[in-house]
Amino acid sequence: MRYTIYAVLALFIALTAVGAEAGELKPFKGAVMASDFITQDLKGQKARFTTFQGKVVMLNFWATWCSTCRKEMPSMEALHQAYKNKGLVVLAVSQDQVSARTVQAYVDELKLSFPVWHDRDGLVGRQYSIPGVPVSYLIGADGRIAYRVTGEYDWFGTEARAAVETLLAARR
Repeated sequence: MRYTIYAVLALFIALTAVGAEAGELKPFKGAVMASDFITQDLKGQKARFTTFQGKVVMLNFWATWCSTCRKEMPSMEALHQAYKNKGLVVLAVSQDQVSARTVQAYVDELKLSFPVWHDRDGLVGRQYSIPGVPVSYLIGADGRIAYRVTGEYDWFGTEARAAVETLLAARR
């Protein structure tokens, strides 16, 4: 029993430690394709990642209890608003074990207009080997992971917008 408590505590520390510092946009080494996955949207409907095939995607893993996730959401919304008509999809995948209704309340509170999906069992998070939340990937229109950010990041900053614009230009 004692080891179980320590294991849960260690997992909690690992998941929250990622969000403790500002993230850095790092190029992803190698030609790694983003994995397809199926989860649910907040209405309980099946949602499949390949829906966005041929688009540049900013894929974000987050949770409602994560304070650094909350801090970066406004910059994600700003990025979405600036580039949604230019071929960028901002997609946030909640890692919460709470109900979709609770996640939807969070989305409504922050007035988020980009797609938010719910990975209640953490299967997609495990598939992408996320070390905690927030973690984000910039994926080119060719499906290759171009950048990764672990931790909070300013998605509307100069560096992020330049990376997005480079990926959008490459798809033409």
